[in-house]
Amino acid sequence: MIARTLVVAALLLAAVVLETALFPALTLFGFRPDLLLLLTVVFATRDGPVTGVRIGASAGLVGDLLVSAAPVGLGVLLYGVAGALVGWSRPYLAPNSATAPLLLAAGASVLATAAYGIVSSLLADERLAPALVVQAAIAVGLYNTLLAPALQVVVRRVSETFPLRTVGLE
Repeated sequence: MIARTLVVAALLLAAVVLETALFPALTLFGFRPDLLLLLTVVFATRDGPVTGVRIGASAGLVGDLLVSAAPVGLGVLLYGVAGALVGWSRPYLAPNSATAPLLLAAGASVLATAAYGIVSSLLADERLAPALVVQAAIAVGLYNTLLAPALQVVVRRVSETFPLRTVGLE
């Protein structure tokens, strides 16, 4: 379990480094992907709602502290909720479906990015106009959907190498 935690922490750190160092140069319509959110969604799709909340809260905290200028705690809340919702939808997916995880990644990315923008604007961030929030949600959803298959391979390998030990939580 400790090895899995260290691997997930390394993946979160790699996602932050890619988001801040590489992806500002590779924007799509002026927006970059949200790898922390995508990592949360892919783990939740693979391992369920408890893992989704754990990784989502961790990813949100890392993002709040290192990536975004939003109030600390906003990412924890929204990524945790996104991880839980995606994880709860897992039993309703076809086990061998190739499109269901992609649709979940797209939908969760669009909804979480829109929620992030809406809540940030409610917290008196005047930079976020409704049109900008919609553009960001669509661009991040598209970008995350394009990156999801590569991240699914990595997460599948992590989950197979370091399986969860269930104690009645998953």
